[in-house]
Amino acid sequence: MAGETGTDTRPGQALDPALADLIDPARPKPDEYLVCAHCKTSISHTDYATLTNGSFEHYCTNPHGFDFHIGCYRRAPGCAISGEPTHADSWFPGFMWQLASCSNCTTHLGWLFERPDEHFYGLILDRIEES
Repeated sequence: MAGETGTDTRPGQALDPALADLIDPARPKPDEYLVCAHCKTSISHTDYATLTNGSFEHYCTNPHGFDFHIGCYRRAPGCAISGEPTHADSWFPGFMWQLASCSNCTTHLGWLFERPDEHFYGLILDRIEES
């Protein structure tokens, strides 16, 4: 199934179950799915874009000097979350983070950021693309 995104909305075609709730049958928007740039697995949808600290996009550098351009999303059902939540080196004060990878090919796609009252996914924009 690698490479199949399940985002075709032609009659008789099944949607990826993780993203099926995003499609309004009266107004399908298949071109707005977000997929893993490596294997094309469905990751999220543009409707899940959200603002964090007043912005959708953020430029972040980790302690090892690696730069990341991330976008914020409320949901990313195509991500697998790993690692213990940690506050260490969080780019968003008050948020703990965990790694978010493609559930199909395991490519690192970003992070899940959480605090008691809020969460979002910071997805690396050059590792996802619109389908």
